[in-house]
Amino acid sequence: MAREVSGPFYVMYVADSNERALFRCPDGPNEGCAIDGLPGPDVFAAGGNATYIVVARHRAGRDEYFYFRRVAEERRGWGDNPEVIVGPLRKPEFDTASKQLELPALIDFSR
Repeated sequence: MAREVSGPFYVMYVADSNERALFRCPDGPNEGCAIDGLPGPDVFAAGGNATYIVVARHRAGRDEYFYFRRVAEERRGWGDNPEVIVGPLRKPEFDTASKQLELPALIDFSR
């Protein structure tokens, strides 16, 4: 089951697992998705807007938060300009970054 965060990014189950991760799917969730370097597994929330993607995961008994600025190449492949992922952050650090950068809201995908 794929849940769109903000195309081409989706939260989906990892193959043969009950864990969710963030995937980049340039042609939609049924074609050629990649997880290369993106936060996961154990993703429980994510969000996106035209500028940023945000992700939250629960790992090793604690919540971790990530964000990255979107790049023009995200639909064609990262090439020489990959996203620069910031994190893992604790909630207070993420909240500070969220206010400063006007990050998008996290949407709970755990249900």
